[in-house]
Amino acid sequence: MKRLKELRIGRRLNQDGLAMKLNLSQSTVSAYEVGERTPDLETLIAIANFFNVSIDFLVGLSDVKVNINHGKLKPDEIEHLSKYKKCSSINREKIKAYMDGLLSK
Repeated sequence: MKRLKELRIGRRLNQDGLAMKLNLSQSTVSAYEVGERTPDLETLIAIANFFNVSIDFLVGLSDVKVNINHGKLKPDEIEHLSKYKKCSSINREKIKAYMDGLLSK
């Protein structure tokens, strides 16, 4: 899996430690990290839940760590997020600064 090692190291775990947390063997964790094996769906979900990331992020299909539950967002909020994602990094910083200014009053 593309990001498993990165996430594991970020949590300051060695392969044995992660294996214990997920009820796997160290050799299985190692095989996942180097791409020799692929976890089944149940294990993939458990890993994503443990690291609090989306499965898409875990396997390298997305750079967004956590999926947004669109069911809890209003249509205008989804529209705003969509527009925000299209902005340049400079404009995103401007938007953040503007919002911070509004909330600080």
